Amino acid sequence: MLRFRPLRATDFQQLLIWLSNDHVKQWWNDGDDTLEKVALHYGAEEPDVARFILLESTDTAEKPIGYFQYYVVSETTIGIDQFIGEADRLNQSIGTAAIQLFIEMIVAKHHPQQIILDPDPENKRAIRCYEKVGFIHYATELIDPGREAYMMKFDLSTGSQSSSG
Repeated sequence: MLRFRPLRATDFQQLLIWLSNDHVKQWWNDGDDTLEKVALHYGAEEPDVARFILLESTDTAEKPIGYFQYYVVSETTIGIDQFIGEADRLNQSIGTAAIQLFIEMIVAKHHPQQIILDPDPENKRAIRCYEKVGFIHYATELIDPGREAYMMKFDLSTGSQSSSG
């Protein structure tokens, strides 16, 4: 079973380990390579950002396996970012199930009309996962010099995904 709990300062060491993993660092590299940097970045209070640890539960244990965050873009739009930190949990549809659960949590609290995300166009595994959830591509944008984002959205305003931008 999957569930989310708010990120805590005691999670920063685990977050640092995940951020150092090649499968995470390839797509999520903000330069947070020390515990101090992780604490400054992820411990900062930001009114429009909510950070969570993804937990996988069994009958006997609960293990952190990923990081998720959402941020308010506008009154109608929420952006999300996430990664599965544990390499042995990749390619098992956990990301798909976790994103579906995360969307349900966001919708219950904020009632947005759409949820957006911005994977690297080369991150095919993530893009396939997002498509399985129901996200659709609507633009490719240059977000930093030399870095593009494959903009995707999940449209909640019509009850189904829309191809309009």
